[in-house]
Amino acid sequence: MKNVKTKIIALSTAFVSAVSFAEENAVTTAINGAINNGQSNYGLVVVGLIGLGALGFGLRAIMGAMRG
Repeated sequence: MKNVKTKIIALSTAFVSAVSFAEENAVTTAINGAINNGQSNYGLVVVGLIGLGALGFGLRAIMGAMRG
């Protein structure tokens, strides 16, 4: 009976360890995906701000040329 209990405990421990390891990999993958999405969004914001600044500068130059 002791031998059966020992085997059950060993198998259940191995199963829980495997589930924890799989969940840890899923969490790591999710975190890395979120980081990549955040970096992509940050890049879009920077490009958008630079484009907006260039557009504003260009419009100001055109308006100045039309007045002068």
